[in-house]
Amino acid sequence: MDIKKYILDTVFPIRCISCNRYNKWVCKKCLAEINIQKEQVCPICKKVSNSNGEVCFSCKDAQCIDGVLVASFYRQAKKKTLLAELIHYYKYRFIIDIGQSLGEILRQALLTSTLPLPDIIIPIPLHPRRLRWRGFNQSLIMAHYLEKNLTPGFTIPVSDQLLLRNRYTKPQMEIKNRYQRRSNVSKAFIIDKENLKKVPLKNKIVLLVDDVATTGSTLFECAKVLKKSGAKKVYEVVLARQ
Repeated sequence: MDIKKYILDTVFPIRCISCNRYNKWVCKKCLAEINIQKEQVCPICKKVSNSNGEVCFSCKDAQCIDGVLVASFYRQAKKKTLLAELIHYYKYRFIIDIGQSLGEILRQALLTSTLPLPDIIIPIPLHPRRLRWRGFNQSLIMAHYLEKNLTPGFTIPVSDQLLLRNRYTKPQMEIKNRYQRRSNVSKAFIIDKENLKKVPLKNKIVLLVDDVATTGSTLFECAKVLKKSGAKKVYEVVLARQ
């Protein structure tokens, strides 16, 4: 038995963030009440509706992302949702166990779509400085959940050493101006050449995993780098758009 965990659970018992039931940060009942978003839009113009969040014909670009699937809602009726609360606890209160529940939300969203199965799953990388601060990459934990659960009996490999963040950037949430956000992440990502030899991208379908999309600047930059290294298609699945 983990004595430290036992003491913490006794003094500060885990309770569902939504209904206060014991033993889970989010119970099965409350997790099931998080609505999966059925209608998606082109991630570039945000005007053309479709079922998979794919880039519309007018916005297509060879170096761009091919689609962004948004699992659920950050706000509804101008109020933050349970999902928004879970993301906050996960990222800023460092409740790592919530990652499994959030991974399940991503899985459900992917199963309701008709996007092609990826050849490889890549979490949006953190800069080493931010990784030391948080202690874990929240996107990597969700990516590993998809690796094991998206297609039961068949694992889709996850690579967290192929796409790297080589420049420390200010958090996108802190920047309000769209153009400053683009500038903030410009040339912030690179492909590790040694790992590219082990995990070739040529003609592969890549699924990027992240928590929240804002303007999309980060994922567009990642897609550009991946496609320059040979990826055929790059999609992303996120929990919500803010």
